[in-house]
Amino acid sequence: MNQGLQFPLADSLARLDAAELVLRKATWLYDRDEPCGREANTAKYLCADAGFEATDRALQTHGGMGYSEEYDVARYFREARLLKIAPLPQEMVLNYLGSRVLGLPRSY
Repeated sequence: MNQGLQFPLADSLARLDAAELVLRKATWLYDRDEPCGREANTAKYLCADAGFEATDRALQTHGGMGYSEEYDVARYFREARLLKIAPLPQEMVLNYLGSRVLGLPRSY
């Protein structure tokens, strides 16, 4: 396979795997009734970002065919994009991490 296709897809796989690990840590803490705000917000941020990037690369790889109804790439792209704005926008997640985790002054 051409490295021009292989490298972006492999990078997406690595980012998705890393995001999943943070997600698993957050759920593990939550299941044990331990504080997990940092991990949950980090997981939301990383999973939404990694999912969007992966679907964006898949759409780019498919080219114009990525928009056809024959493939589900465009639907996955829309769904992944939604996770960056709902139920909580990425900026609010960063606000939480900056103020609550890093102890920086609120930016709003």
